[in-house]
Parts: sequence; structure tokens; C-alpha cells
Amino acid sequence: MATLDISVVNIALPTLSRSFGVPLTTIEWVVLAYVLTIAGLLLALGRLADRHGRRRIYGIGLAVFTLASALCAAAPGAHALIAARTLQGFGAAMMTANGAALLIVSFPSEERGRALGAFGAMVGVGLALGPPLGGALVQHLSWRWIFLINLPLGLLALALLPGRVPADPPRAAVPRLHVAGAALWCAALVLFMLALSRGPERGWGAAGVGPLFGIAAALLVAFAVAERRARDPLLPLADLNGPLGIAVTLSLLGNLVSISVGFHLPLYLEEVLGFDAGRSGRWMVVLPLMALVLAPIAGRWSDRWGARPLSVAGFLLTAVGLTMLAGVGVQPHPIRILGGMTLVGVGQGLFAVPNSRALLSAVPPERLGLANGLQGTMRSLGISGGAALTAALLASRFAAHGGGTLSAGTLAAADRVAFTRATAETYLVMAAIAVLGALLATRSGRPAAEPAG
Repeated sequence: MATLDISVVNIALPTLSRSFGVPLTTIEWVVLAYVLTIAGLLLALGRLADRHGRRRIYGIGLAVFTLASALCAAAPGAHALIAARTLQGFGAAMMTANGAALLIVSFPSEERGRALGAFGAMVGVGLALGPPLGGALVQHLSWRWIFLINLPLGLLALALLPGRVPADPPRAAVPRLHVAGAALWCAALVLFMLALSRGPERGWGAAGVGPLFGIAAALLVAFAVAERRARDPLLPLADLNGPLGIAVTLSLLGNLVSISVGFHLPLYLEEVLGFDAGRSGRWMVVLPLMALVLAPIAGRWSDRWGARPLSVAGFLLTAVGLTMLAGVGVQPHPIRILGGMTLVGVGQGLFAVPNSRALLSAVPPERLGLANGLQGTMRSLGISGGAALTAALLASRFAAHGGGTLSAGTLAAADRVAFTRATAETYLVMAAIAVLGALLATRSGRPAAEPAG
């Protein structure tokens, strides 16, 4: 439900704008409020679960998410819907910060990859189902049903939780949550991600973008100072040395390069090849489909071989796929596009679950919430940063090749050449980042001690 509600709402934004009589700049906060709340709270809620129990925090989050879904469906206006989506994001963050950690402590070491693989497959299902399900519900029923479908699922999950998820073990003395550090981290991350989301649209030097970066940087400095002075810091920097730091960085890089395809390729298919939105969407299903198919397989392989060979292979295949997409040109063969997309999907499918296993196995059980929160935070930063970097590269290279200012729906025949050249250079940069990820992945591996099941 948490991943489904990231993608399912996007398709309804024009309908929501018309229904409430508000501009898209207002209604886009229906998405932003949800995503920013999740990203800002993941780390703090993961640490909170380390102290108070993962099943407890997960269950509270599930109840909050389900209640907030009902409030979203009943919202009488845009601002009420945005407020309800913020509450829904809070519940989703409590679940997201603990889902994979619950699997790690519930399965023995030799089965964790398989469990995380099934978990990854469900993430793929949520991402793949979002656009078509949202479109069908909006077209045939009402936008309110994109939230109402969560109610039976949430109630069923709440009923199953006590019997299906092991109870939290007795908690040893654990550090208290560093509230000041959590507040500074949350504010800095939210402002940074907001600036990343606004930059491509408004311009990086715009009044509403540059100051956000500056304030976010100042808050991060204040966070670092507060953490050094804290007796029980939110993010112990020593934990980022070794396997955890490598796995966290790889998570950031993996999401950064993969989102470049999901973010940009629909523009290429529609602006250069003339696809309509429906056909473009059908082509783009290749990426989540690969994640759905490969996640369980990669999970079983990671149980056998560890994360290193799969992570290296995943990044290298991603680099090859991006290089193929860099050469599509103005009149490409469909096999080249599908081949490049497939390789990127396969590469990320091979990488994601083994790296998640390595990341969560790199910390003792009492810090699984920290690791899970870091993983989710890096995923959010990678997606936001990758989309922003792709947009910035594409716009700058398009202008450098004589295309002027890039705006969707206005490409003349002459501009398509500039657009394809900009596409090639953008994907080559992303391919180079993927190669960097492969080199870093050679240093990853199975930690000496893993959390006991």
C-alpha cells in the first residue's frame, strides 16, 4: 500500500485540480506532502523502533495509514486532502522504516535473501499497479476510490499482524531518541528534497529554489554539530564506516541511475517518437516488471553468494543498458530501446535485494531501525536527486546543441536532433555513474556477523 500510494495518486492530479477548482501548483502538494513526510521521518522512526519495538511501531503506522486513507477519501477540499496525505505519509513512514527490518529478525540468515526478494517483488507490484489502477479508478468510479481501496487491505493487515509477525523481544537498554538531531535532520532533508523537486521546473537560480538549498545546508551543519555533542546521536557517524557506509552509498547510486530512465524515457517516447501517453506507459512497464521477476531470484542468489557479485553485475548491466539507450537517435529500432530498458531493469533487479540484505546485515539487531531508515532515506534522495540531475543535464545539453529552452509538447523537427543528442549525453553520464557504482560494489561483501534470527 505504501509504494502503491506513491504512484497511484499521480494519475489523478488533473482530476483533483478540476474537482477542487485549484491550480496544479496547489494540488501537486497532494504528492509532495506524502513523499516529503516519508523521507523526512524515516531515520527518526527507524531509531524510535529500535527503542520501542519494530512490530509495535509498524502496527501503529499501519493503523495511522489506514485511518488517513479514509480521511483522504472523505476530504472536502484540497487543503484537507493535503493534510490527510501528510498524516498518511507519517503512517507510511512508520511502516517503511520497519518492514525490511522485521523480515531480517524473523528469518534465519540463510533465508533472508529469499524473504527480502519477496518483499522487493511486492514493491515492484505496487509501483507497476499504480498508474493503470489509478487511471481505471478515476475513469470508471471516482478519485476517492484510490484511497478507499486501502481500507480493506489495511484492516486485513491489522488483523493478520499479531499472528503473522513475531512479537517484539524484550528490549535491552537502548539510547533515547535525540529529538533535536531528529528535528534538524527532518527539516534539512525536507527542504533539500523540495528544492530538488522544484529546481528543474523553476530554474536552479529561482528565488524559491536557491534559498532552500542554502537553508538545508545550514541545517545539515547544525545537525552535524548537534550530533557530535549528543550523548546518544540520531546517526552515529562511526556506523557509516565499512559495509554499512558502502551499502548506503550504493543504494543512493542505484536509485539515482535507475530513475533517469523512468523519469526521462517517457519524454523521449512522446516528444521524439510521437507515442501517446498510454503507449508510452505500456512500454515503461518493462522496468517494474523486471524488478518483480528478478527480486525473488536475486534474493535466493544473495543467500548463496552474498551481495558483492550480484551488485557488481547489476551495476555493469545497468551501465550497458544506459549506453544502449544513449544511442537511440531520432529513428531507433524498437529492439534497441526495449533492450536498453531490459538491461537497466535486470541490472537494478540483480542489485536491489542483495544490497538491501547486505545493508541490513551490516548492523547489530538493536540498530536495524537505523539501517532500515537510512536505506529508505537514500532511496528517496536517489530518486529525487536522479530526477533533478537528469532534468538539469537534459536541459543544459539541449540548449548547448541549439535547442533553446526545453519544454514538453513544443519540439519541432529540428529540435528533435538536439533532444536526442542531449539524451545521449545524459545517459552516458548516468552510465559512468553506474560504472562508479560497480567499482564501489567490489568493496562490498558479506559482513562477518549477521543479526540472529
